[in-house]
Amino acid sequence: MLARSFPSIDNTLAMLFNQILIDEDIDSIKARVVHEKDFELVHLQWLLGTDGNSPRSVGISPAYSQSGGMPALACALDTRVLIIKFHSSRPYRDGAAGSGTVPRNVERRNLLEYEFLCHPLCTFYAFDLANIALSLLQHFHLCLTDAIDIQSALRIPDRSVLLSVQSVIADACPIFSENIDRAFENMTYHSSKHKDLSDLVQRAWLCSYIGRYDFEAIKDKFYKAPKVDTAKFSQYVGHLLHRIDYNIYLTMSPQQGIECSTKTGV
Repeated sequence: MLARSFPSIDNTLAMLFNQILIDEDIDSIKARVVHEKDFELVHLQWLLGTDGNSPRSVGISPAYSQSGGMPALACALDTRVLIIKFHSSRPYRDGAAGSGTVPRNVERRNLLEYEFLCHPLCTFYAFDLANIALSLLQHFHLCLTDAIDIQSALRIPDRSVLLSVQSVIADACPIFSENIDRAFENMTYHSSKHKDLSDLVQRAWLCSYIGRYDFEAIKDKFYKAPKVDTAKFSQYVGHLLHRIDYNIYLTMSPQQGIECSTKTGV
């Protein structure tokens, strides 16, 4: 699907960011912001490129609202970051996923899911993936397939982002630990201004960088890691969330979520 030709997006409209998380010479990161109501395939073509037959390792990182919603999701491939803004919403909590108010922009959300979030050639990498996957499903009725939780794949005991980065990069280059801590310290969404998007862009870029890291031992860990696929449990996840505390479930690792699902019998 992605191989089709669409009008190009003018790169001069992209915001530029300098990468500040690791001491490696990286080209400026180009970031674009699009609201879901304006989302088109041309935005994916800008992010993913025109070769529709090549697998992609895409990094994703969220920005949350004060109330716990997810108003924005940053998606990165190499040095391109597409920030998708969503209409404000709340989780569906009446015991059935897919219930509640009919979401706005159904057609565009279907496009986003089919052409990107569930595309068979896209593998997604994220820190604390469970939060993202469940927010997409419960807030926006969007499934995510072939996604990898970075901390789980690397078997980081305390799920530390910094330790995850260190385990991947090792001695290849210095790491700016304070910048990494700061980027993941406050994940609240404020605005689409350049100064307010810097941490979000850096986080998404880092996830993509790790997912594309060309070291055999790391690639093998990601290859063997269990993949998160919310399309497989979307029919009963609402029932599950109705029976257990929603906030507790969002903080679980994918493996803990599977174990919890087994214990509750859904």
